Amino acid sequence: MNLTDEQIKYIDTNLDFYGVKSTELKEDLLDHICTYIESNEFPDFNTAYKAAIHEFGGHYAMNSIQKETHAMTTMKKSLRLQMLVYIVGYIAATLISTGFIFKMMHWPGAGILLASGFLVLIVIFFPVFFYTRYKTFEKKLSE
Repeated sequence: MNLTDEQIKYIDTNLDFYGVKSTELKEDLLDHICTYIESNEFPDFNTAYKAAIHEFGGHYAMNSIQKETHAMTTMKKSLRLQMLVYIVGYIAATLISTGFIFKMMHWPGAGILLASGFLVLIVIFFPVFFYTRYKTFEKKLSE
């Protein structure tokens, strides 16, 4: 069964109606649904469309597919930011503690280590830390 442009537009409009807002996901779902309809033998478009939607879990599943896809893409970004927080925090703590040891032992370079440690802490760690906390809080509010 070959689909017409009107039928493809109908499927696209229904994906909007089902709550699929991501353009990439909508294009992928549209492609999969059209391929499913064209690859199987159906007597008419309505029967084919209902079978295709049922194959993908029904129209209620379209919104959950959107949410799962969004969660998976944002999780990767969130994990990178969390890793950055840990690495920068470790570097700042190492510089500050090494600077204190140098200061107690009256070794040269203690001031530079302490200053650079506090600089990394204030300029990089705190902004990234509070940004990730804000994004986590914002995500919890939206759920």
